[in-house]
Amino acid sequence: MADGASMPAPMSRRAPDASPGLHIGRYRVIRLLGEGAMGRVHLALDPELQREVAVKVLREGEARELFFARFRNEMRAAARFHHANVVMVHDAGEDPAMGPFVVYEFVAGPSLRAQLDAGPLSAREVLRIGRGVAAALDALHAVGVVHRDIKPDNILLGADGSVKLADLGIARVPDAALTRDGQFVGTPAYAPPEAITRGDYSARGDVYSLASVLYEALTGTRPFPGDDAVRVSYAVVHDAVVPPSARVPSLAARVDDVFAAGLARRPGARPVSATSLVSMLATALREAPASVPTPAAPRWGALVAAAVGLLIFTVGAYRATRPSAPEATATIAATPAAVAEPSPTPAARARARTPHRVAGR
Repeated sequence: MADGASMPAPMSRRAPDASPGLHIGRYRVIRLLGEGAMGRVHLALDPELQREVAVKVLREGEARELFFARFRNEMRAAARFHHANVVMVHDAGEDPAMGPFVVYEFVAGPSLRAQLDAGPLSAREVLRIGRGVAAALDALHAVGVVHRDIKPDNILLGADGSVKLADLGIARVPDAALTRDGQFVGTPAYAPPEAITRGDYSARGDVYSLASVLYEALTGTRPFPGDDAVRVSYAVVHDAVVPPSARVPSLAARVDDVFAAGLARRPGARPVSATSLVSMLATALREAPASVPTPAAPRWGALVAAAVGLLIFTVGAYRATRPSAPEATATIAATPAAVAEPSPTPAARARARTPHRVAGR
């Protein structure tokens, strides 16, 4: 890998677009992977090692000198260490037609930005990605490198399950003049307040940015949403963060506490490392959200007993409230033999003794 400090000064002529089949240095272009502020990234083939690589070519424009300085800065940062969760820089050079370029390992898979465009992720996936990025950040911080631009676009998700942190172009490297304090670089939506107001960057600032990314991955919304950079910057500095549980009610209150710490305005109030932040989040996500307890389903025996009790109560209530009826003995107890008949009169007795005559005889 060539050291960035030995790269030549950028050429002033406009570099043409690299078409499939053309070469950048010794690398044969396969297709365009994407474009960013610094330049275009192509998928290419290294004919000597027979492997696919990603080749970034410097973008033409007024800021070319600044971008070239970032190229050199990225090479310095990459030269300090190799880590499984950081995209490796293989080479750098100058192409007569295309100008300065840098060669990275090719990660076959989408960026986290592409994943989040489809919606929020599961808690398990958020933690998996968070652990990978945290491991990369802790390794960078251990050698004095501050990334300064943690965002979903710079997190690559390999098809093999790997998580890679990319783009060290604006990282603050010890003794690097490009990244002196007092200047704001990065993306306002994920930048810590002190970076926006004072250009102050630190490892705790990277922790803040990681918290912003994880917040979006869980909720589907950035902590401070919006498309206008000025408005977003103002919100980062002055507004309160909406608790994650207000956006996703299934999240526990402890999750709110984790992001309140990770997104604290004062750097000293944030977790001491990226790994600490993710560990706190993992613990909080294991807790169920507060809710009204659901009573256990009763057993069949209890159901039957309850039904019988209800029936007895209903019958008793009916008897207690229905109108009183006459006594049964007042209507049906007396038999015909017991009913007193009036004594016959003498005339009636005489008629009874006289034979009846048949008419017509």
